[in-house]
Amino acid sequence: METDYVLLTEKEEIWAKRLLQVLEDNDIPCTALPVYGAGVVMKTGMQERLKVYVPNASKSIAKDLRQHRIIPNER
Repeated sequence: METDYVLLTEKEEIWAKRLLQVLEDNDIPCTALPVYGAGVVMKTGMQERLKVYVPNASKSIAKDLRQHRIIPNER
């Protein structure tokens, strides 16, 4: 079983959290890491972005789910 996680996408936090929920609802393991961090976000007032990762073996299915849900395709 392959457990290497690969980058699926990078999105604004609100959309990344929506995507994480869609993936979890479809039994796809996933995780997300912040791009900027709390300190930068608090100092600058910019919105946090998250990088969403999935197992390499699930990336194709995850891409399909991302494209067929109400989740903007920024990056």
